[in-house]
Amino acid sequence: MRRGDALAGLGFAEVPTTQDGGADTMRPGALRGAARGRNLDGLAHALFLRLFPVIAAMVLATQVVIAWVNYGDQIRLTGERAQMMADMTARALARPDWTTSHGPQLQALALDPAFRVATLRDAAGNVVGRLGEEPRGRGFERIQVGSEIEAGPPGQPAGSLTLVLSAEALRANAEKQFVMVLGASLALMLAFALALRLAVRRHVLAPLTRLLSAMGRVEHKEWVTVDLAGRQRPSREIADISSAFNRMVEGLKSGDEARHLLAELERTHARLAEANGLVMESLGYASRIQQAVLPGPGALRGPTLEVAVLWEPLHVVGGDYFWLEEIDGLCIVVVADCTGHGVPGAFLTLIVATALDRILHDQGLRRPDDILAALDGVVRTRLRQETGQVAGRAAEAPEGSDDGLDCGVCVLDRASRILHFAGAGLALTVLDGAGVTRIKGRRHGLGYRRTGREEALSGTAVPLADGQTFFLMTDGVSDQMGGASRRLLGHRGVAEILARHRDLPLDGQVAALEAALAAHRGPEPRRDDMTLVAFRPRTG
Repeated sequence: MRRGDALAGLGFAEVPTTQDGGADTMRPGALRGAARGRNLDGLAHALFLRLFPVIAAMVLATQVVIAWVNYGDQIRLTGERAQMMADMTARALARPDWTTSHGPQLQALALDPAFRVATLRDAAGNVVGRLGEEPRGRGFERIQVGSEIEAGPPGQPAGSLTLVLSAEALRANAEKQFVMVLGASLALMLAFALALRLAVRRHVLAPLTRLLSAMGRVEHKEWVTVDLAGRQRPSREIADISSAFNRMVEGLKSGDEARHLLAELERTHARLAEANGLVMESLGYASRIQQAVLPGPGALRGPTLEVAVLWEPLHVVGGDYFWLEEIDGLCIVVVADCTGHGVPGAFLTLIVATALDRILHDQGLRRPDDILAALDGVVRTRLRQETGQVAGRAAEAPEGSDDGLDCGVCVLDRASRILHFAGAGLALTVLDGAGVTRIKGRRHGLGYRRTGREEALSGTAVPLADGQTFFLMTDGVSDQMGGASRRLLGHRGVAEILARHRDLPLDGQVAALEAALAAHRGPEPRRDDMTLVAFRPRTG
């Protein structure tokens, strides 16, 4: 069935259909206008005209069949009764003198109200007795039966009795029943028509009228909904349509308000995009400045030292810093992990860079523990941690700012072939033929609030040997979350990776470590800045 045929069968042939699958119906006012073009009462009238003839024919046919079956049963029962009367009378006449003494038996048959005529015949077929008159009229209005009279030798009937009863009373009764059936059918169909009209009005027309009224008000931006409760509750299908309409109204209501909010949001978004562009531009410029402050790995590269550097801030700028410089024949390597990351950490790296320049060049310090102690003093002074003041105002905490850094310092004396190391929160990792060794420094970092339990800064001397590789790294390298069990890689995991690639050149080792860290993380994001400085003294 085509869609147009289905609409025509439902009485909506004049409602236009479109090639777009009915999208035009959703235009403002289209549905309400299409429904308003038809009288809603015509729906009940159309249903009545379509259903009433079918139901009337079915009810009438059913009642006629029932009446016909009842009439047939009555004819059958009357015929059986007539046959029984004939048989009983024939047995009563079974005497030798039955041809002359049959009056009482025939008179007994005449007592039946339906009796019309009884005829006695001998064996030759001659009439020997008759009571009543042969009825006139149609053959279906009478019932005729016969019975043989056994008054002679067995197997040789002496005569026969023919009995005729009238069926006019049965016909009249059947006609009366048919009239009653017809009247009952008409009453039933009228009751059905009234019930159908009432039900359609209550559960279809009234809810549709409310729905159309609500549509008209919604067109004028009166956000009303259709009430689905009350005495005139809609049918399930109309209730579903009304519920969808109510949801549409709520959506339109919120959408109308959202349009104004969206316009404001778009203006705000444009301002935020402009501000974000300025911020990203500033961060990009800050990143270039920070990278310019960092020394290049070629600062210490030479015929006697191989150096490789990994520096990856978590954001555009980072809180990790490293220093590479050769002064007075000494190779100085410094790695610092400042508090936080991003812009705050980057500000601290500038303080560290300025302090190291003064400590190494102006003060001329060369021992790692002396460098850390001087750096601790500069950081505390710059962050006003000694006076409890932050940026010229009273700090909320008595000890001032709680910022600082973890730092490790290596001073390589190639003449004496000794490496001096001191650390505050950072360790030195040594890879040689015996395996991987970590030389820890002081647990507490530089700066931060004093607890009174800080350990004294001290240095460690490591004699240089062939095949040694040294790594100074921040905890962002080892704090890599990932793997099937989502666990931290840790220093042991980093040491295993370095040991697996010990035979590679130093740049290859750092690249292999970076690839292994990425594989361990998988989809997990990095959690901190990463900085690693690897250096290997050359032999020969």
